[in-house]
Amino acid sequence: MNKVRLKFSKNGPIRFIGHLDVMRYFQKVNRRAEVDIKHSEGYSPHQILSFALPLSVGATSDGEYLDMTLNSLDSIENLITRMNAVMHEGIVITDGKELPEITPKAMTIVAAAEYLVSFRQGKEPDCDWERLLMEYYSSEHMETQKKTKSGEKTIDMKTLIYRMEVTPEHGVHMLVSAGSVDHLKPSLIMESFLHTQNEELKPFALSVHRIDTYLQGQDESGTYIEPLICREEDGKRVYL
Repeated sequence: MNKVRLKFSKNGPIRFIGHLDVMRYFQKVNRRAEVDIKHSEGYSPHQILSFALPLSVGATSDGEYLDMTLNSLDSIENLITRMNAVMHEGIVITDGKELPEITPKAMTIVAAAEYLVSFRQGKEPDCDWERLLMEYYSSEHMETQKKTKSGEKTIDMKTLIYRMEVTPEHGVHMLVSAGSVDHLKPSLIMESFLHTQNEELKPFALSVHRIDTYLQGQDESGTYIEPLICREEDGKRVYL
């Protein structure tokens, strides 16, 4: 039995299909590519696969991750080649790695996500938003209301944003907390900021691109984050 983690990108029109459809898509890809994927037992067997962090509909990404359990594997390179050969335009597997059997699922170890956010042409705020956004970020607290399964709750986004800056291309580059516990969406940051300026986020105003997805760990240097696929060369981590 082999456990693998695949990294893939999602761009173009296919960004408008939701997470459940992406899961069904990969199930079909595995059948077309004749991947020897392991199935669950019971009355309704299903492919054993899971995703690190669902992507919002309409967002694009270069840092999506998929874990699969296989009955057999000749090589990661051959697996990627076979799967990419039956993919539709827009989703491409860019890397992969075989994992130790006891490795936790990607969805349970996600700690952060990196994004590039920008306003679509004609949807920009009327205010001097770049300067005001950074003033907002420099404040001690960034409290807002977040919708949860149990209702709305007040959170301080300041503790969940690890880095944020405006780029020369008038975008917003941010590294934020992600995962099942403290998940922060870029759209909530921008919506809450505009609310402080008595403006509303216009419908479909944001273009959101996920650069990568990260896990958190500890070593002799302290706490670090790294992409969910990370290699070592000469004893040092090599980020993809």
